[in-house]
Amino acid sequence: MSNSERLPVLSCAEAAAAEAAFIGGDSALSWKLMNLAARGVADEAVALLGRKPERILVLAGKGNNGADAFLAALHCARRGTEIVAIFAEGGPARAQAQRAWSVRKKGVRIGIAAAANLGRLAEHEFCLIFDGILGQGFHAPLSTELRTFLRATEALRGLRVAVDLPSGLGDDSTGPAFRADLTVSIGCLKRPLLSPKAARFVGRLRVLDIGLPLGETEEACVTAASLAPLRRPRRARSDKRHQGRLLIIGGADRMPGAVLMNTAAALRSGAALVTTCLPDSIRAKAAVAYPEAMWRGLHTARDGSVAATNLKELRSLLADKDTLLIGSGMGEKAAKLIGAVTTRCSTTLVLDADALRPPVIAASKQCKIRVLLPHAGEFKRLSGRTASAAAARAYARKTKTIVVLKGPLTCITDGLRLIHIPFGGPVLARGGSGDLLAGIVASVLSRRQELGLTPFDAAVLASTWHARAADWLKETQGEEAVRTTDLLAGLSPALRG
Repeated sequence: MSNSERLPVLSCAEAAAAEAAFIGGDSALSWKLMNLAARGVADEAVALLGRKPERILVLAGKGNNGADAFLAALHCARRGTEIVAIFAEGGPARAQAQRAWSVRKKGVRIGIAAAANLGRLAEHEFCLIFDGILGQGFHAPLSTELRTFLRATEALRGLRVAVDLPSGLGDDSTGPAFRADLTVSIGCLKRPLLSPKAARFVGRLRVLDIGLPLGETEEACVTAASLAPLRRPRRARSDKRHQGRLLIIGGADRMPGAVLMNTAAALRSGAALVTTCLPDSIRAKAAVAYPEAMWRGLHTARDGSVAATNLKELRSLLADKDTLLIGSGMGEKAAKLIGAVTTRCSTTLVLDADALRPPVIAASKQCKIRVLLPHAGEFKRLSGRTASAAAARAYARKTKTIVVLKGPLTCITDGLRLIHIPFGGPVLARGGSGDLLAGIVASVLSRRQELGLTPFDAAVLASTWHARAADWLKETQGEEAVRTTDLLAGLSPALRG
């Protein structure tokens, strides 16, 4: 398997053509890739399930997609596991698929059920349900029989995993389709999976690198290999001034948490010199919690927001900083001060939360490097448009900024390139996740010269790191009984795995 840092976004037709050209009729290579894909799908399925499965259902078609699903089930299985397979349109038709279906694993029971019995299977609970009915070669419309079959799968109980794409999605179709909890796109990120209309079928999205030489495209997704710059040893003759000088401005008397999470994340993600400016009323407690940072207490107005009288001091603190992060927890009434601080800012600027307002974007336009971290609501406030990858790209181009659009599938764009982050997930659907991301993004940007990164690549790396740490949190502690800040403990493991 290759170690690509990014995989392209391709149509199903483009992906199929590239795969066929690479294999070139070599059955041994085809078999190797099929097994790589199956193992990768199995690993993702077991990671989400959280244990080895006892009962697995495979929904199969005639081609290689069904074979991939069956081999994935075998990879998941242990001694005593039961696999039930059901063919939607008859048995395997291709030689490679027939070879896959002949594979057996000691101690694993395999049964084949007729399509007519699909309804009865809904009476049973399965640990995993693999969808391998249709693959990237599907073209609409669905036959009446398959439409009926897919509708019947809605009643099945178990964790639902689509192999490559949910059956029914394709270049010319956004459904109806198999409803998946997890989709593992093989070789690259298939474009139909990004359609808003397909979201209800896709579930969580993961992308599997199996070593296809697909080249680079302006739209792509990251892999875990993109964390490589952080896995290298630090330069031996380095000091703290080379490892990031970061200024954070945030908070209000009534909202101290966000700026504390900014600071905690920045410290944990490698910034060496972190100066945090926050209301003086919370400075002492903050300094005890995170003594590594340098804390500057600010005067507040009657409403508890940072007062405009701090402007001179804040501007003086910017003189020797690599990056400024501003906005978290400051409140709407601080927008005027934020705009005044950023007007003369010549350093790298990270804008989050209450800094994400049109007047601030206009005031900071002389700053060469601006990174914006909006969620859907903040993006609508900035641009007037509903959040989407295309809208983010257009806004980044218009404002000459880097936009990190946070969501179930976070994307980063500079107006030309568009990078998707197929990691993380619902464990991040908690207050404060974005504040941690802001701290990590600002930290990596402050060290970008040392790491050899462009501003865009630094934003991509930081967002990937944050999402991979979230995956670690889910896998080690689950998604329910955790705190947002527990994610920080995953930053180090994410660099090892």
